[in-house]
Amino acid sequence: MQIPPPTHELGDMQRTMECEELVHPLVDAIISGAASSGWTVEEALMAVEEVVKDIRTNRPSGQTDREGA
Repeated sequence: MQIPPPTHELGDMQRTMECEELVHPLVDAIISGAASSGWTVEEALMAVEEVVKDIRTNRPSGQTDREGA
């Protein structure tokens, strides 16, 4: 998967919007793929949200707050 580099300077609000536009189809494909495999869209969305939280906190996927302490 190749994502092009940003065309806006760091701090420019367009930069975040540009990144969102590039990432959106990838996330949409993940959700669609999960739904095609029998997961509900809500389950897939919640899973993606948890993965994002894990990445933000540098916690291994599936590890609870108590396990990370």
